[in-house]
Amino acid sequence: MRIGFIGTGKMAEAILASLIESGLQAPADICAGDIRESRRRQVKRRYAVRVTACNDVVVKSSDVLFLSIKPQDMDAALPLLAPGVTRKHLVLSIAAGKTLAYLEKMLPQARVVRVMPNLAASVGEAMSAYCMGSLVRAADRKRVARLLSAFGTSIELKESLFDAVTALSGSGPAFFAYVLDALVAAGIQEGLSRKDALVLAEQTMFGTARVLRDTQVTPAKLIASVASPKGTTAQGLAVLDASDIREVLGRAIAATARRSRELSG
Repeated sequence: MRIGFIGTGKMAEAILASLIESGLQAPADICAGDIRESRRRQVKRRYAVRVTACNDVVVKSSDVLFLSIKPQDMDAALPLLAPGVTRKHLVLSIAAGKTLAYLEKMLPQARVVRVMPNLAASVGEAMSAYCMGSLVRAADRKRVARLLSAFGTSIELKESLFDAVTALSGSGPAFFAYVLDALVAAGIQEGLSRKDALVLAEQTMFGTARVLRDTQVTPAKLIASVASPKGTTAQGLAVLDASDIREVLGRAIAATARRSRELSG
């Protein structure tokens, strides 16, 4: 399998690096295209992959293509790619807001997959949602899941759910960081240094996520296991329960999903 990247931005680099580090792909079988000479030199030096300024070269030398250019650049770039992209190409687009209908119109011969990873791809812990185009083959599903597993966890969903995906996992890292920052500030108010409060909060968030994922315990059961009656945690939970925090978080997700619909419409 030969893999090509149209664009080498931060997300593309994270995916490229993970494919190599996981052993899923050899550097010699990856071709990365970018119009910026400085970026091509940087990517070649870091990963020893082939680089080029010509996207046609990437297309001709690849079976799987990651479309990793900015959404606003798609209208200009895809018509130039289309003549070389055939049914042999499995195309994974990570461009936010670009629908399967749009991608299949612009690349009518390609087997198209729309993928929405998130920031955690940079540390191999992405949450990626994907949906399949009309020409995708049965064997492609396994290939896509295998590729996405190199940099995190993936789930196949209906495209109609992608605005919710954008809100929950796409924008989610910012929301979790926002909550963590508030907890750190509260720890500082109680006398901790910023450095110590950040270490305590980060590791607690990370460890809690691991417990939830690895043990499959529900959030409600985890809360119950930590909060003994009339204990310290119960006291804090009483404040949260009396607040409108659930409503606020719900409004944040709804606003994000609404904006996603506006941008992709």
